[in-house]
Amino acid sequence: MQKICKPSSMAILRKRPLVKTEASSELECLPEKRTKIKQEEVVPQPVDIDWVKSLPNKQYFEWIVVRNGNVPNRWAKPLDSSIYLPPASIEVPYKFQETYARMRVLRSKILAPVDIVGGSSIPVTVASKCGISRDQISPKNYRLQVLLGVMLSSQTKDEVTAMAMYNIMQYCIQELGVEQGITLEAVLQISETKLDELIHSVGFHTRKAKYILATCQILQDQHLRDVPATINELLALPGVGPKMAYLTLQKAWGKIEGICVDVHVDRLTKAWKWVDPQKCRTPDQTRILLQDWLPRGLWTEINGLLVGFGQIITKSRNVDDLLKFLPLDDPRNSIDLDLQSQLYKEIQQNIMSYPKWVKYLEGNPELDLHVDAEIKDQQMKDTNEETLVQLEDNIRVKVED
Repeated sequence: MQKICKPSSMAILRKRPLVKTEASSELECLPEKRTKIKQEEVVPQPVDIDWVKSLPNKQYFEWIVVRNGNVPNRWAKPLDSSIYLPPASIEVPYKFQETYARMRVLRSKILAPVDIVGGSSIPVTVASKCGISRDQISPKNYRLQVLLGVMLSSQTKDEVTAMAMYNIMQYCIQELGVEQGITLEAVLQISETKLDELIHSVGFHTRKAKYILATCQILQDQHLRDVPATINELLALPGVGPKMAYLTLQKAWGKIEGICVDVHVDRLTKAWKWVDPQKCRTPDQTRILLQDWLPRGLWTEINGLLVGFGQIITKSRNVDDLLKFLPLDDPRNSIDLDLQSQLYKEIQQNIMSYPKWVKYLEGNPELDLHVDAEIKDQQMKDTNEETLVQLEDNIRVKVED
């Protein structure tokens, strides 16, 4: 039986102290003035990188989608209850499993920017707007586009990041004549001034233009024209911090070696006392403490889960603006906008107070039906495995011909 510990304080968060964010620390030093890189402790992962590199387009995308749990309606499908079990003798926050399960069900009812133009979604979404289907994107170019999208996203809305990527993609296609759009060769043909112009809407665009070109040159000279597949090699790239590195490693290579903690995950895990706010002055400190107890099966999805909520409460998001990124035949175009607006308001009113948030989740009868299925599923012997989302941890999946 897992041990639980009640949070020592249920106080509502009030004035937050000024902290040094990951984004600001990532943008402090220019490429030519590199400081010594702190070596990360690597959590072993059984991903065969040479095998991943050998996969053709179709098999690569089939594998990476399964590996990252990005299946259709991912939040509406109950998790196998064994995923919630932490290592022996590890304490978990009070009512964590029940709260987390209800959050997944609620998350299935809302549409957030990260769902359409977040990290790994940007390359496919932007490519489709440029007339390039996923089947036409080479895995190597996809990995590069994931890295560049993540680098552009620091202190920038996902929607704005997507537009910057779209500008680069269109320039590569129309001005450079590169059918694939963003490729390593194409980016290296763009001047720093022009790249800065193309991404001017993102935060710190001038620095990011410098970092992107320096990074692409490093990939060409030192990494066989591909994205590095280890955490320390990624951290050595100009302007790349822990959150960016772990997210790229997961989305590009299927390696889950750390939790991706951005400002949204940082704020919410502190508000709910999933980590001690006094010990977490930066998002990376939050990541380290969160990894101490969060079951590894949840490392893959917690970023997308919490970022979706965080994007809603940070600033008002116009769902209509998001839908313009979707193809006309995408089922998400038919969402109930009135329901979205109602849910957004309810979430904004409750989420930053742990007691109010739990009370809100527990007071929603629609969530209880699904949560009961998640909590009690462990006791069922004849469960249909196709209804469960299996988030891989220590198993490498090969796609057979």
